[in-house]
Amino acid sequence: MKKKSLFAFTLLILAGAFSLAAQPSAAQKADAVVPLKGLDPVMLAKGKEVKGDDKLTVTRGGFRYLFSSAETKALFEKEPKLYEIQMGGSCPVVPGAEGDPDRFAVYKERIYIFASDQCVESFKANPEEFVKN
Repeated sequence: MKKKSLFAFTLLILAGAFSLAAQPSAAQKADAVVPLKGLDPVMLAKGKEVKGDDKLTVTRGGFRYLFSSAETKALFEKEPKLYEIQMGGSCPVVPGAEGDPDRFAVYKERIYIFASDQCVESFKANPEEFVKN
């Protein structure tokens, strides 16, 4: 009976450890960058620049997104891949280069960030060259 109890206890400890590992720590949340000049990504994808609220946030992929309403936050949480920064934050013009989270453009309702102003201009001139939808 003691072996079963020890086994069950070990499983509980492991389950708790995995649960904690899956959640971002306070340090990870603090390290997350607020991108898009604090604009709501859902509204931005829809063509509107609306400032987000520090009380309505989602941390994903190293970014702490701000939302203007509970509704836009819920839309993001339901389908984050539609509204988050595309390509994992890499610049579509210079593959492998990290994008500046405040240097962005929206193309076909998707948000992209860029390594330089020249990258933004190149992208805007011919986005189909850089993004295959």
